[in-house]
Amino acid sequence: MIQLMITTAGLDALVNAGSGATDPIRIVSVGLSANHFVMAPTLTAVPGEIKRLTSVSGQSASETIIHMTAQDTSADIYDLRGLGLYLEDGTLFAAYSQAEPIVRKVSIAFFLLALDVAFANAVQGEIVFGDTSFLLPPATETVKGSIEIATAAEAAAGTDHERAITPLTLQQRLAALSQALNAAIAALAAETDADLSALASGVDALLAALVARTITGGGLVTGGGDLSASRVLTVPRATVADLVAGTSNDVAITPLILAGMTKYLGQNGYCPIPGGQGLMLQWGRFTASSNSTSSTLFPLAFPSACLAVVPAGGVSGGADSQDNPPVLVESSISLTGFYVFSADDSSAGMRYIAVGL
Repeated sequence: MIQLMITTAGLDALVNAGSGATDPIRIVSVGLSANHFVMAPTLTAVPGEIKRLTSVSGQSASETIIHMTAQDTSADIYDLRGLGLYLEDGTLFAAYSQAEPIVRKVSIAFFLLALDVAFANAVQGEIVFGDTSFLLPPATETVKGSIEIATAAEAAAGTDHERAITPLTLQQRLAALSQALNAAIAALAAETDADLSALASGVDALLAALVARTITGGGLVTGGGDLSASRVLTVPRATVADLVAGTSNDVAITPLILAGMTKYLGQNGYCPIPGGQGLMLQWGRFTASSNSTSSTLFPLAFPSACLAVVPAGGVSGGADSQDNPPVLVESSISLTGFYVFSADDSSAGMRYIAVGL
């Protein structure tokens, strides 16, 4: 690939084409020189030009690369050291030269020049050629053209995007890959068989050890056995009778059983005490009449005995009642209620808590 120098006049034409001021510039001929010359943007013609070829073709291979082909079918003899591209109006568009011959033309052979010309900026669509009948551009993913066949080493490396793999090379690569893959699979299978055998032995030993284990209920839990079959563990549930009696130590109390106990939760109420072996708590409010004995009844009569009553309250608030609060008449305590005596001249509100069986 050579890097042509665009002349000042060629640059102007390219700028006009790129801006849309003119149609794409058309390259129609190539000037040839046997002399090495200094490339300069002020050139207007190829120095030492020996002939001009009009059989020139080209095509954009990418935005910055143009593939160009020129041919000379004459019997002329020369060494090509410089060349220039001419537009259809005779303007020298670009030029290139080097000291060593680019190509050597002999009389018995025709001359076919194929060059890939690189530009610093995108020119695709801005440069066209007068003849495309014998164009042979380099092949790309979007352009049909010539391409080099990759060697076996290049195919194995897998890093070259400019060469093509033939069916033979591809078959060799696939065969090598298949052989390597089969070897890897065989090695993996051998290791897997050994691992599976060891794993199976370990699993068998583990299962035997697990089956030998037993699970047996303890505390409130009953049932169990070894792991050779499914086992059911059970926690017995207490009844209301168990709860009231408070003697069983092998059953569990549930919220439902607690909710099933007979109770009344009001201003005057009662509630059995769980685990109290029949112990019951009662409470309530009543009014102690002035200068007299007042009775009050429990919300529920104790079945067996009233163990204690604790009255509480106050005086009516008068100046003569500060030393006359209502008091319990202890001898009046029964299964159904009790009495209080008040020396106050006014009635007073009272509260009580009673415990019994």
